[in-house]
Amino acid sequence: MSDLALHPEALVSEDGVHREIYRDPGVFALEMDRIFKRTWVFMAHESELTSNGDYLTSRIGTDPVVLVRGEDGVVRVLVNRCRHRAAIVCEQPAGNAKSFRCQYHGWTYRNDGQLVGVPYPERQAPAVRERLGLTALPRVESYRGLIFASFNPDVPPLTEHLGPGVIDYIDRFLDQCLGLPLVAHPQVHRIAMEANWKLQLENGMDGYHAGFTHRSFFDVMQRRTGASVRYASSLPTATARAFRNGHCAIDPETTSRKPLVTRVKTLPEATERLESLRREVGEDEYEGYLAGLPGAGINVGIFPNLQLIGIHIRRIEPLSVDRTVVSVRPLLIDGGPEDVNWLRLRYHELFYGPAGFGQPDDFEMFERVGTGLDDSSDEWLRFERGRGEEQPGDDGDTLLGNVTDETPQRCQYRQWIALMAPASGA
Repeated sequence: MSDLALHPEALVSEDGVHREIYRDPGVFALEMDRIFKRTWVFMAHESELTSNGDYLTSRIGTDPVVLVRGEDGVVRVLVNRCRHRAAIVCEQPAGNAKSFRCQYHGWTYRNDGQLVGVPYPERQAPAVRERLGLTALPRVESYRGLIFASFNPDVPPLTEHLGPGVIDYIDRFLDQCLGLPLVAHPQVHRIAMEANWKLQLENGMDGYHAGFTHRSFFDVMQRRTGASVRYASSLPTATARAFRNGHCAIDPETTSRKPLVTRVKTLPEATERLESLRREVGEDEYEGYLAGLPGAGINVGIFPNLQLIGIHIRRIEPLSVDRTVVSVRPLLIDGGPEDVNWLRLRYHELFYGPAGFGQPDDFEMFERVGTGLDDSSDEWLRFERGRGEEQPGDDGDTLLGNVTDETPQRCQYRQWIALMAPASGA
């Protein structure tokens, strides 16, 4: 282990982080052990596992896992590793199966993890089936369809870990369209980026960069709408919020709602689709659907790997110190009018799709940061904006700053330091 990994506290100051936090393989290995194996990690939305036998393969940190709804209807997270010789037992990203069979030596596991088949059992110890089922994570819980899991049997209950402040924001996000139930789109947009996972963690909760990194998007919207477009940087209701346990939010509140809805109307076919929706649902419901088309207008970050933005769930999956997969899955209105879901998807693609105006900009910035990290003349990156000017929230458990302050990033790194410390008694 590197010297830096032995002393992670030296990599974070009160207003910045050292460049090696993104570059050192030893630090990354420690993150996988002390962050991703100590706390709750987001896995998926329950609507991705609707039937018994449905499964998704994924990772918690760098550990391969299978998220599966068993024949008993219970959702489990199983380590995707044969207990015989460590081969992966499930290769497909998603599917439906009653069992998983290791292709190396044929050991077969039921979808609840129990070992049910060993070839040539007469040559195997009789108790092997009881001893060597797939390892099941000790904790799996969900909040309003968002499934989390943890390797740590002593992790606090999920709702306690989240806390009331961030739960209020999760509820706002999930109630984004007349409070109607949401379901995950069957297709997911996955981006493999040559960058450290924490760059995406920071960026999704960064209200400072939007007016610069995404200037081309705002320029196009200004031309299409004929209205001046600017990010809500100086408005008193536009806030950044830091909760406990590294969770945070940026909230332009009502300042962004009208522009978001106006942008929906710039989409091709939008006029025809909106008129069709108005005729279908009537005037009263039409205004509610219209307000919910672009999502809740807030960004919510659940440390370490979940972000709720626009209409999508964003999952951050670290692969190595300089490689990350970011999964973006839109949420649709369950049983909602066809025009609503069509407009939601087209608006989502406008900014977050592979050819969108927004997300590709962010990945370009991650590459530029990576290049800049090679310069050793200044080894620190700064998160000091708004420091010392934050105000306590009404609950006494929240810090409030301006929407462009780096309040969320400081919050995230406070939790990073807390989890990276050695376990008690270690």
